[in-house]
Amino acid sequence: MSDETELSAMRRKAGAGRPPPEIGRTTAATALRVAVAQAAEDVAALVALAAAVKEDRVVRDGFIDALPEHALLALCGDEAGRFGMVVMDPQALAALIEIQTTGRVVPHKAEPRAPTRTDAILSADFINRMLELFTELVAEADLPVLPAIEGFRYALPLADTRAVSMTLEDIPYRQYTLTMDLGSGAKEGQLQLLFPFDPPRRASIARGADDGETVGEAVMDTQAEMHAVLHRLELTLNEVVALEVGALVPVPRAALSRVTLEGVTGAEISSGRLGQVGGHRAVRISDELPDEAAVEAGLPATDAVSAMPPGAAMPAMPDIPPAPELGAPDALAGLGEAAEADALPPLGAGDLPPLGDGGGLPPLEAGGLPPLGGGELPPLGGDGDLPPLDIAPMAMEGLPEPVG
Repeated sequence: MSDETELSAMRRKAGAGRPPPEIGRTTAATALRVAVAQAAEDVAALVALAAAVKEDRVVRDGFIDALPEHALLALCGDEAGRFGMVVMDPQALAALIEIQTTGRVVPHKAEPRAPTRTDAILSADFINRMLELFTELVAEADLPVLPAIEGFRYALPLADTRAVSMTLEDIPYRQYTLTMDLGSGAKEGQLQLLFPFDPPRRASIARGADDGETVGEAVMDTQAEMHAVLHRLELTLNEVVALEVGALVPVPRAALSRVTLEGVTGAEISSGRLGQVGGHRAVRISDELPDEAAVEAGLPATDAVSAMPPGAAMPAMPDIPPAPELGAPDALAGLGEAAEADALPPLGAGDLPPLGDGGGLPPLEAGGLPPLGGGELPPLGGDGDLPPLDIAPMAMEGLPEPVG
């Protein structure tokens, strides 16, 4: 064999003439797999290998129905006011807690239990580091999913699925599900990440000076979520268990004028009064609560000032003419001079008759009382005596004997 033939064979073995190997393009799934493994190593020295990553488009109710029991429900949010979730099943949570508290992952399945606030605190650093690395890797790969996932950080733990339903908006979501090997085979757990599917609306920064909208206006155009709380009621456990469909929950009448507006964290923002606009329920915001006595009496609340739009000026009051002074000479004009008797009109033909020479009253006409004469009363009858009384004799029998 010649030297040229031997060199050609060696080149073929070395791969001469073959196309260069293809390097797999980074996807969101591979970026998340790397982010989870790196975050577990950085925060807790935990070996976490994601065997598979599944990406889905889900709705809120479907996501809630599929949540594992006793999972850690961590709410995450960004500066734009959007909310997502990180869900760790009991096995993934147990592995993370065990490695931080005992230094190792116990090689058997953990007993299911409700997560505590301490569990959430110990998991917060891992969640934040994972989200940070996930965003960085997606940004380096210049993936189109970046606007939908960037900026999310751990916010607070949610107690149950009901809190998830009240917090998350009913919109489409992007869900990532990872099945992980934890602690070199000691445990196998599952991790879920949930982000709003559509990216947030962004204000255009490169606008001309005459195009109108400023950065402040764009920020004020973002959505803010509030909850209107009509009334809170404390019940015993027996009363709660006894509740059924159609049961009536007592709500005081004063609650209609004491609606509280709260943020997603439960902080009180403002207060208002329940009403309706266009056939829909509405809350009229007011700064002060109405008078409690007026509410109990069913009278409308007197918050006319609070009903005015912010910054509006009070309407001008109409001019009231000044009252005349009592001492003014023309204040009592038209009343006449009371001191002059000549100013009074004559009484005319209806004047009283003269009293006569004796100064007594005139005699009464026929049909009146007879004259008194000498001042004696007239006789009452023909003989002046009263008529005899017709009294029947009383029977004396049966009366008791007098007591001596």
